[in-house]
Amino acid sequence: MNENKRKLLAKVAYLYYIEDNTQAEIAKTLNIYRTTISRMLKQARAMGIVKVQIEGFDTKVFDLEQQLKRRFGLDNAVVVPNYENENHETKEKRLSAEAALYLKQIIKPKDIVGFAWGSVLAGMVGQLNNPIKTEATFVPLVGGPSTANMQYHVNGIVYDAARQFGGRSLFVDAAAVQESKYVRDGIMNAQYFQEIQHCWANLDIAFVGIGGGLNSHTSRWRDLLTATDQQLLKARQAVGDCCCTFYDRSGKILTGDLLNRTIAIELAALKQTPNVVGVARSLSKVPSIKALLTMSVLNTLITDEVTAQRILDIS
Repeated sequence: MNENKRKLLAKVAYLYYIEDNTQAEIAKTLNIYRTTISRMLKQARAMGIVKVQIEGFDTKVFDLEQQLKRRFGLDNAVVVPNYENENHETKEKRLSAEAALYLKQIIKPKDIVGFAWGSVLAGMVGQLNNPIKTEATFVPLVGGPSTANMQYHVNGIVYDAARQFGGRSLFVDAAAVQESKYVRDGIMNAQYFQEIQHCWANLDIAFVGIGGGLNSHTSRWRDLLTATDQQLLKARQAVGDCCCTFYDRSGKILTGDLLNRTIAIELAALKQTPNVVGVARSLSKVPSIKALLTMSVLNTLITDEVTAQRILDIS
């Protein structure tokens, strides 16, 4: 490229970045089409005539977010940086804080917001920090745990969220996994459950956790599974679950008796929700998170730096 062309590119860049002229103003000043100005600005950056540097932030996490969005067709991705000497609890707490901030950003008055299982989701509520009053409705997307794990009940999450946002909460008064399809159907067809079903069909926002492999001990509802359930899931190579629905590494939902006994929103129905936010981290969950991303259930993923990088590395 000759020196005159480089000089023109430099002048366009100067007027835009230093003098803060609009592209339309530059086009009028230089008698050049506005679309040409846009191309010239991109060319100036590509040639190194203009270098953009962001101070005070590690832009590596922003790059990971963009890669995740492009790779999996997400509307948004939020990557939390990792720091040395952080323990598991600190990482989980910072992820919960980021998820809480994201909920505050996207929630609107009168929204219907669903929550599924997840220790990180439970940790969100304590970090909302004076949210606006929305009169939103908060609803569980799954049934509850066993009596041994009642302190982790999803009803508690929706109750606390509704209290902080000035909304109302609905509850599922039954365990996530029932002894038979007949019992499950009886509960889900009951009169009280119809409002929950209506909310599931009209969700605006859903926050879901992502369970890892069968050897994971962090899921507080899996003690509801029978030994037969465990054996069949292992035989079918279950890689993880979302909303108490298991799937394999290829993203195939593992249908059958267990799913027929499970009280939870169907993942196919969840896909119709405008904002489905998955919140999960840890290398042990990478296969499960990646499989769920390939199923196009999520619009947004909130995770940490190490997890995001590994997801991209194995894709």
